[in-house]
Amino acid sequence: MSDSTPNKPKAEHVDPAEQSPNVQSKAEHVDPAEKAANVQPKVEQTDPAANLQRRAEKALQTAKEQRNARFLIFSVLFLVVIHTLYMNMMGFTSLSHDACAVYKNVPKWFFQFYESFLELFVVVILGILAGVLLEKYFFKIKRFYPKNQLLAFLYGSILPVCSCGVVPLVESMQRKTSLKVIVTFIVATPLLNPYIVSVSFAVLGVEYGILRIVFSFLTAIITGLVVEYAAKMLKLDGVGDYKACVTDCDPVLDRDPFVKTLKMIKKILPYILFAGALSFIFALINPKQYLETLNFAAEPWATLVLTLVGIPLYVCNGTDVLFLKPLLQYTDLSMGAAIAFSLSSSAVCISSIVMLAKYLGGKLTTILVTTIFILMFVFSFLINLIF
Repeated sequence: MSDSTPNKPKAEHVDPAEQSPNVQSKAEHVDPAEKAANVQPKVEQTDPAANLQRRAEKALQTAKEQRNARFLIFSVLFLVVIHTLYMNMMGFTSLSHDACAVYKNVPKWFFQFYESFLELFVVVILGILAGVLLEKYFFKIKRFYPKNQLLAFLYGSILPVCSCGVVPLVESMQRKTSLKVIVTFIVATPLLNPYIVSVSFAVLGVEYGILRIVFSFLTAIITGLVVEYAAKMLKLDGVGDYKACVTDCDPVLDRDPFVKTLKMIKKILPYILFAGALSFIFALINPKQYLETLNFAAEPWATLVLTLVGIPLYVCNGTDVLFLKPLLQYTDLSMGAAIAFSLSSSAVCISSIVMLAKYLGGKLTTILVTTIFILMFVFSFLINLIF
């Protein structure tokens, strides 16, 4: 009778001496990355006294920044008030410095240096402070925020800010609205404000006042549309949709408006200095003196020269109106060329162009200035054709 039990396979005989090296090598081979991943981080024991000391040092540093920022801002505001009162008492403007004691007692180059750097610095500080306050208090109210070009033009027409002062306001509008709204606000703000409107009607008459308002509106709206369209066609990253701006914006997150103003000034200080240097050189050349030899009846050359002179000029709060009064009164300057000079000299200047390059980039800034230049010719031709 055969055995029904199945045959069990014989276990292979393995020499322990041969097995132990392999087992040992497997046990010793451990991936350093896996080993590091399995190691639990040790919780550091922090000293409460050290934490309190660091917090105290941070609080002292914050308090110091707040004191410095407030001292700078209030000093600037004090100088502006004193300067404004002195100008009103002595009866001089940005175009007539004869009654100014500083102008009469210092060399011309020193006075131009003072205007190109110190006044520009003051204007930029006030512009940044206005933008910070608008962002903190005004722009947070959604129904008052400029959501379209019309509102941007209306808001810009209320603020008494020049072309250099409006550029820092872009910081408070980034990531919140479209590029065409931002550009419309940038262009409209220096073109119109209640003071400019009143001076325009009072000094140059109703015809000039109405034309200034109408073509300021067209300049701001068309420039905004052109710049945004160019940004889309050029496919510029981070431009045109500031809501998604996360790389180059570097927003200052300080809650204190004075500290935030100071930090933003530090960010654009190189641009301010470069713009001041260009403005200083341009002021020494004094292109206004060459306008006296211009044949104002020769169009379009009169518009060409006045626009080329107007774009780099630093003109603020209606001083272009005072400059145009004798030209319209005693020469054959056309109304079209006068409007072209007013809009080109107020919308941008050499200083604001340099600062705009930081926020919009070189390509869009070039497109913005070129658009304004072309529009001046078109508007001048239309005005002269009608009037």
